[in-house]
Amino acid sequence: MKKMRHALVGIAVIGCCAGMLQWTTAAMADGRKRPVLYEFIQQTITNHPALKASEAALAAARARARGQSRPIYNPALEVGYENAESTTKEIGISQAFDWSGKRRARSGVGRAEVEAAEATYELAYINVLTEIMQTLADYHTALLAFSVANEREILGERFLNLVVRQNEAGQTPRSELLTARLALVQARVAKNEAAAALSVAEQQLIATVGQDRQVWPKLEGEPLDTAIVADGIEYEQLPALRLARAETEIFRARIKVAKTDRMPDPTVGVRVGEEGRSSLVGLSVSLPIPVRNSFKAEVDAAGADLIIAQQNYYSVNRLVRARFDATQKRYTATAEAWQLWQTQGAEPLDEQRALLEKLLEAREISVVDYLVQLNQTFATETASIELAGRLWSAWFDWQNAGGKLGEWLETLQ
Repeated sequence: MKKMRHALVGIAVIGCCAGMLQWTTAAMADGRKRPVLYEFIQQTITNHPALKASEAALAAARARARGQSRPIYNPALEVGYENAESTTKEIGISQAFDWSGKRRARSGVGRAEVEAAEATYELAYINVLTEIMQTLADYHTALLAFSVANEREILGERFLNLVVRQNEAGQTPRSELLTARLALVQARVAKNEAAAALSVAEQQLIATVGQDRQVWPKLEGEPLDTAIVADGIEYEQLPALRLARAETEIFRARIKVAKTDRMPDPTVGVRVGEEGRSSLVGLSVSLPIPVRNSFKAEVDAAGADLIIAQQNYYSVNRLVRARFDATQKRYTATAEAWQLWQTQGAEPLDEQRALLEKLLEAREISVVDYLVQLNQTFATETASIELAGRLWSAWFDWQNAGGKLGEWLETLQ
């Protein structure tokens, strides 16, 4: 009995464990072995469009930051020629000077944008990793549910054959024969529904991974009850809050840019040349006069944008903390239900089904009683598979909310 119980638990439990998860080393149809889970995840992440886009956005932000840290003004070369009573030739150079600190202000924007892009990439990385594992777990949940439905159909056919023989021998009435046929129809309908659910789960997995596979990794084990406590979470270092904080710094830096734009910068020029037979040396200084446009509206707009970013940060802060608390509670409740199932509900269902069949053959139970108890075993097994799936889903959400999923991946190396 203990052996049967462990077998059932091994079937029902799906997912991946930080220390226990590994690819099944069973050979594929062509004789090759499946790759390890870590390699599979790394392959998928490396080629995932969302991460490719985030990498490009990060590269663009770094390039813009380099550009914003460069001097704003380039020197200008001036050449003049005048043919009047005397010919005048001159050449000069002028340079605008950043006396207002525009370059420094723009560099601050560039640094904040790079921080935002880095946080966006990290957020995309964790979300993609979560999506991969969620869809993989969902696929195996659907696969196990289909396996149960298939077994139910097989037993339904055996049950119908047995009732047919008993009916022909005059041991069972025709009403029980019709009941057996109806039970087989129900089993086939359930199998069809399970097959459809499996197809949807596989479609989502293929879309996430980006390729089809003959054999997908089989996930085994149970999630570690990782002790993530609220007091131990550095919320400010979570990607979502880092992104919101970086966006606030971007708009704060843009206020400085807008203020420096209000301050005119002088342009100094020097020229030399000839006027007739005389040498010519000139010096010029120009300074824009902000009379028609003082650029104050741009400063006011940047200040309003900063207020929006600050309020968004406060909102994200609330959402992050609430999500962590909620996911922790969901996982705890699901884990308690799973432990309760293991201690009280995980019975050797195959043994129970075999016993029911023997009792039916010996006519110790009726056809109706057999069907009721048989369907109960399948309902129990299906419920346990779905519970295991919810357990892993809750665990992934919890690890994602606590920013620990990347650390879990590193334990698989």
